[in-house]
Amino acid sequence: MSKPSHESHESHQSPDTHGHGAAVVDHTHHPHVCAWQTFVGIYAALLFLTFVTVGVAEPVSGLHLGSMSMVVAMLVAALKASLVMTVFMHLKWDTAINNIAFLGSLIFLSLLFLFTLVDHSTRGEADPQAGTPAPYARQAKFVDD
Repeated sequence: MSKPSHESHESHQSPDTHGHGAAVVDHTHHPHVCAWQTFVGIYAALLFLTFVTVGVAEPVSGLHLGSMSMVVAMLVAALKASLVMTVFMHLKWDTAINNIAFLGSLIFLSLLFLFTLVDHSTRGEADPQAGTPAPYARQAKFVDD
């Protein structure tokens, strides 16, 4: 029984350029090429969303949204990030496992922020004297030099 030849797959051994040992280079892979209209469209969308972000800033626009200005700014930032990741990071054309890994990391990051916000918002319930230092902090004495 003979070993299968890799010569028919148009691959060859490349020199060790990154210290990972010899790598097999497959020349059958084609890069994802987008039309220039796609890039111009993404650029226009990113510019528009940047103007929306600046527009919801109260000192700049005078538009008073209250606490909703932060929500709108974060939603716009998430939309801009998703546009960049989808097209420029090629997640649109990538395998499903990479998309799952990326979305999983976003979910865990969201949970981290959620737990931090919940902890911060419930601090007054744990310490009824919210806004005053904890007892151990009031006992500390600092000496001026």
